[in-house]
Amino acid sequence: MASRRIAILTLSIGAGHVRASTAISQALQEGPEPVNIRLLDVIHFGRPWFNGLYVRPYWWMLRRAPWLWRRLYQWRQTRRHRATAPHWVFRHGCVRVLEELRTFNPDLVIVTEIAAAEIGALAKREGWLSASLLAVQTDYQTEPPWVQPEIDFYCVGSKEARTQLISWGVSPHRILVCGIPIDPVFATPFDKAEVRKALGLEVARPTVLVMTGGMGPMPADQVVRSLERSELPLQVVVVAGHDESLRRKLERLRQELALDLRVHGWTDAIPELMAAADLLITKPGGMTTSEALAAGLPMVLTHPIPGPEEEHVRYLVERGAAVHAEGFAELVRHTHQILAHPARRMQMSQRGRELARPDAASAVAQVGRALLEKDSYIDLLASPPARPGESAYLM
Repeated sequence: MASRRIAILTLSIGAGHVRASTAISQALQEGPEPVNIRLLDVIHFGRPWFNGLYVRPYWWMLRRAPWLWRRLYQWRQTRRHRATAPHWVFRHGCVRVLEELRTFNPDLVIVTEIAAAEIGALAKREGWLSASLLAVQTDYQTEPPWVQPEIDFYCVGSKEARTQLISWGVSPHRILVCGIPIDPVFATPFDKAEVRKALGLEVARPTVLVMTGGMGPMPADQVVRSLERSELPLQVVVVAGHDESLRRKLERLRQELALDLRVHGWTDAIPELMAAADLLITKPGGMTTSEALAAGLPMVLTHPIPGPEEEHVRYLVERGAAVHAEGFAELVRHTHQILAHPARRMQMSQRGRELARPDAASAVAQVGRALLEKDSYIDLLASPPARPGESAYLM
């Protein structure tokens, strides 16, 4: 049997889009039929001037002028702009992406980032490909540029996102609320004591995991300094990711603080670190928070990116899975209150597990397989994929 060709198109502005793409790829490969999957990162194929014009200003605003990004985001939402940039920016700046899509000639294209959705729609509109187009979102809310007539189906993270898309003209029959696609290993019931031993952590001490995310102005060193003021005998694990400057700064901080501090750079052991922790302090990215929900890990959310992540804070706090710390004093207070009161911690953990969708990647893969078969796609519109224990979860 010939393999069906599937292109997953993303843009690695943050690591979350790539992690979601990987989770979807793994779920597709576990299906009954062979598939040939190609992951295309727009940043790797975009012309240098495209990255300078489209990507770097976004980074600059997040780090230097978040107020400007908030105004831009709110303006785009209010005016319902259907593009994050003029079409010519994508048409000429990402021509190599379009050429790669034409050469690969996929049977299905899955897009996991907003600019990738615009590029996929452009490619289909201009005849670079004729495949079905599946949009997969990695936030609990959405934005008008996701609404493209060339997109056949949407998989979204929340009921709120579905409601937004419908209000902007998308048919409710083309939207599945399945959660944000993560690696299902995060829902594995690890033995906390055994995991701590394996990681070289003390079994009996309260453990805080600090994650900065792939972008945004979260000052992890200041977060760690503030935790030293806690009255609890904490052991703190910080994941600096690819930020070598931050990792070196934290390593120097270990010599200055009495706090038991462990520092990791880029690591694949995030499921184990979450399983070992009692509390997560993080910037509220969609992927990291979804992984924490699956792990049943209570969260203190801080330094959200203006706009989307502020909505993530509201979404998670209202549902009891997280609290929001607007300053370092509040962060210390929340940390102490959660760790010093096991009943509250257990309640937040339970709320998180109830909200979690560790099967989201499998649901996306199921939709993708249906889109590969026309008859199955028609059936999908009439009756969406069932979640284990439910008849359907088109909400």
